[in-house]
Amino acid sequence: MELILLSVLLWVVLSGLMYALGVKFSARYVQNKGLWWGVLAVTFLPWIPFEHMEQHNAIPAILFNANLQQFAEPLLAMTKRTQVGSDWLNLTLLAVFMVYCVGLIAHLLVLGRQFWRVKRLCSTASKIKLGTLSCYQLPITCSPFVFGLWQPKVYLPVEFDTLPKAEQQALILHELTHIDKGDHIAVVIWRILVTLAWFNPFIAKMEQGFIRAMEYRCDEVTIAKHSLDPLAYSKALMNSLKRAAAQSKTMNMTASFASNSLTLDDYKKRFSVILKSKKKPSNRVLTGFFVLLSLGLAYGNIQWTMGMALVSKTWTYPVATPEITSRFGHISSFRHNKAHQGLDLAGGVGEPAMAVASGTVTIADDKTLPKNYGKVVLIHHDNGYQSLYAHLDSIDVEVGEQVSQGEVIGTIGETGRVTGPHLHLEALHNNTRIDPLTLLEN
Repeated sequence: MELILLSVLLWVVLSGLMYALGVKFSARYVQNKGLWWGVLAVTFLPWIPFEHMEQHNAIPAILFNANLQQFAEPLLAMTKRTQVGSDWLNLTLLAVFMVYCVGLIAHLLVLGRQFWRVKRLCSTASKIKLGTLSCYQLPITCSPFVFGLWQPKVYLPVEFDTLPKAEQQALILHELTHIDKGDHIAVVIWRILVTLAWFNPFIAKMEQGFIRAMEYRCDEVTIAKHSLDPLAYSKALMNSLKRAAAQSKTMNMTASFASNSLTLDDYKKRFSVILKSKKKPSNRVLTGFFVLLSLGLAYGNIQWTMGMALVSKTWTYPVATPEITSRFGHISSFRHNKAHQGLDLAGGVGEPAMAVASGTVTIADDKTLPKNYGKVVLIHHDNGYQSLYAHLDSIDVEVGEQVSQGEVIGTIGETGRVTGPHLHLEALHNNTRIDPLTLLEN
């Protein structure tokens, strides 16, 4: 449970580092929208669960060989189990999850309210024809904008008809370029991501960086594609912004759904980029950097997974007060003088049995394995390790369920071939039984 909280915290920290890196690169790649998609993607790369790409439902074939199943030495003593104290972690995780859900609902309500306000505004627009192009004119003063996901439409201010033709052309072409480049879809995706990750401020900052790059890129493509005069184009945008600024409430209402409004400094830089044409840097360096960074993080992820798997080899005992009654390899006439294949731990019927490590449940019944086992739980851990719990009185987990180290999976019993109640624990690695004591903490 605590690993979930730690992973979220590390993700926020990594997001902050990647945002800072994105800001550095954006000074040179001002018109590169892909920069921010790359920054966002890299933040998720370390959390790809490479370790879960292996088969989790593989049941060791050795368990089906009834001749190899040796169980249960007569118990020397019965012990009482004390309550395991990981409840506070579960309560903490539950509290954090509830806070996230409340925050998510609040942000979804805000997003929904913004959407419906803009949609209601758009419903007041009148359809107009500009040559062969159909646009929609609003009864208010605002900056032109695009609204609609699958059928995007260009919405124009009430005074659009009175503007000079050159200014009309610049504003229309700018919005059509947004549609052509799919910016209206990208903006919605970013809005959803920011809403889902409302607790991570750096995702919202990445969105702002993307919006800036999107506008810079749109300006560049519009001017180049339609051979517009950069100065006249800048004046058209400036005049539009001045008119909208006088109606700041309306402008903020329409702009807020797409993104946080650009600052005055953003607009100054935007016009500077338009007017000061300079050679664009090659994207090869940027692409190469992200490829190398992604490979490095992926490699680090794999190494971390392997390292955590090694660390996780220290299992915790499945009972609170462990008392060993029969060790791995012990020879007994009860087993026809054959070696014991597991570790027997004393315990009374109904006492909790816990998972020795985190993993996925692959068996939870009394039918899959030979009947000598009785009621059994088999858990698959990282790096090919599995743990088996036999002779259970009851089973509290299901196949496919993720369990944490120390989580109760059932109760101790005396089902199957036994001489008395106890817990039989087996450790397996790559289809081979090993001594559980080599993995259990001292």
